[in-house]
This record gives sequence, structure tokens and C-alpha cells, in this order.
Amino acid sequence: MLILRRQLAYLLYQCRRYCSESFQTSSWQISRYGGPEELKLNISELPYISRPNDVLVQIHAASVNPIDVQMLNGYGSQAIAILRKINNCSFDVPEFPITLGRDFSGVVIDVGQTVKKLKRGDQVWGATGPEKIGSHAKHILIDSSNISLKPTSIDHVQAASLPYAALTSWSALCWFGGLSKSSAWNSRVLVLGGSGGVGSFSIQLLKAWNAEVTVTCSTDAVEMLENLGADCVLDYRSQDIKTHLSQMDGFDFILDCVGGESKNFALNLLKKWKNCKYVTLVSPLLNYTDKYGVIAGSLFSLGEAALDTIQGGQNGQAVRWAYFCPSGETLSTIKTMVDDGKISPVVEQVFPYEDTPEAYRKVLAGHARGKTVIRVED
Repeated sequence: MLILRRQLAYLLYQCRRYCSESFQTSSWQISRYGGPEELKLNISELPYISRPNDVLVQIHAASVNPIDVQMLNGYGSQAIAILRKINNCSFDVPEFPITLGRDFSGVVIDVGQTVKKLKRGDQVWGATGPEKIGSHAKHILIDSSNISLKPTSIDHVQAASLPYAALTSWSALCWFGGLSKSSAWNSRVLVLGGSGGVGSFSIQLLKAWNAEVTVTCSTDAVEMLENLGADCVLDYRSQDIKTHLSQMDGFDFILDCVGGESKNFALNLLKKWKNCKYVTLVSPLLNYTDKYGVIAGSLFSLGEAALDTIQGGQNGQAVRWAYFCPSGETLSTIKTMVDDGKISPVVEQVFPYEDTPEAYRKVLAGHARGKTVIRVED
């Protein structure tokens, strides 16, 4: 019976599609890895719901994240290709074309049979993993568990700036780092690299939970981070950060949004007792799989993770790698915090949909002071 319903739904979809141009959509796609010049605007059929938990969303705005620019250049392509095959339950999934983009805000235009909490016309926001079809498009078909109603206090452009960075931050602080509203109370937290999307959200979340937050950034981001509520903002361009931090009281938690050599000195900044954690968002996993292949790269990553665990454990500390994890339930919690005024979006620049490659060039240039957003629909 379910198969028959799907066949009838598909036939109805085909009939309606040929009767109206409204059943077309567009997306920015790449057919090979490279720079922003590889992005091409392609017209395609509007996707239809084939799984009962799917939701079809008309996108009004989407942001460009650093991971989008990295994937444009082929970062993580081997591991992501495997995840794509697993997601589609098929080894015949072609690598190209790829639609990039992780987060979005828009309006529901159709829902699957088992979707109960959302309906047509609802304004929603969400984020999806790199193995899924991306959001730099007019429409996206997404599992309902990855989205929630968007905050009512902000518009689509502001809402689109938050989901990916917010969920990445939540993953690092809460799921991998073990922080919560109660455990963060009066704890001393250091955020290395606080001017981007993850850093700016993390500062606000930690302050909402009454943590004492120290953050590092460059000169032109100091005022912005002070306005977000950071207790101590250190400008790495105008002072010796390592010396300054080593003279401060120890930290209970360090969130590293920078990577590189920062781990080598950051562990010495943690308090020397149990449950102090260093969590980094810059793990070598995808770099290793790109360089050595999925199997060997994963083994190298496991080995390095084990060494990090041993190194941190010598002083009763924990060293962990964190990754983005989609969650509509978490977005619902964040929605409440936004509507209560505890979290504010930080948007640096907005580009029209037709200028999506320029938005990529902006993010590629680095030195983000908030998020870059694409306005898809007014």
C-alpha cells in the first residue's frame, strides 16, 4: 500500500510539474573542485517527498560557512563520498554535481506522512551534514529531525546565520565537552578564536549560563566580542597571548576554534584537576583521509586521538575533538534563547542569491566578523 501511495504521489507530481514552471527550482552546484568560479547556477526539477519523514522547504536565506569553502576545494572529499553512499544506501552515487551549503531559514511547502510537528506555511530553520544535498538553492528536501520552527523575533537572514555555527558550538561545549547550564555556572572558559560564527555563538551561550569567558581575537574584532559579553578579550596582534594567558588563573574549559599549534600551549592553561577539558573543532581526521585514504587516514586519526587522550589524562584533564551534529531538538532550545534575547545573530554581510560566488570569495578571504549570508527570497 505504501509503495502504491508513493507511485501515485510521484505520478501526480509529474503531472503538476508539466503544467507549471513553479515546479522548477535552482541551486548553485559544482562539477569539479576548485575556487568560487566553479559554482554554476543550475535549473532542475523541484524535489518531491519520497520518505515519510521528509520536509520540503522553500529557502529564504542561507549562510556560507568556512566548511563550504573548504569543501569547494575538495576538503574531506574521500570521507564525505563514503558517507554519501551510506546515506543513499548505494555505491553508485556520483560524486558530482555537489550542492554546497549547510544551514538555512525558510518556509515549509510540503511534509511527509509521518511529520506531525510541522505543517505547510511554517517558518523553519535548520542545518544538514556535508554528506547531504546542501542549502545554497531555492529549495531543500530535509529530514524533519534536522529542523525546527525558527525564532519569531528575527528575520530569515538573521536566522540563517545561526544553525550550523550554533549546533557546532553546542556539540563542542555540551555533547563532547560535557558542559551544561548548571556545570558552566562560574566556570572559567577560554575561547581561542572568537570572532567567527562558532566563537560568537559560544560566547553568548556561555554568558547566558553565567560562565566567565576569556576570548582571543584580532584587533578589529575586540569591540564586537566585548559587546557580546566576553569578560576578557585578548588581541593577539597587539600582545603576547601565550605570556598573558599563562599569567592568568587556570581555566576549567578551553574551546579551540583555531587549531594549529594552539593545543601545544593550551593544555598548560587548564587547571590541574579532574574534568577540566580542552575541546578542539580542528581535528586532523578529514585531512588525514584526504592524504592517506579513508581507512589509513581513519587509523592515523585514531592513533593521534589516543595520544591526545593520554597526554591530557596525565594531569586528569580531557582532550577531545568535536564535530557538527544536526539536531532539530537542539535548535528548538536555541530558538527559545534567541526569542528570550539571550542569543543574538551576528551578520557581517548579506549577498543576493545571484551573487553567491561573491559570498564564497568573501568567506575565502578569512577574518570573519560574524556570518556571511545569502538572501535567496525576499
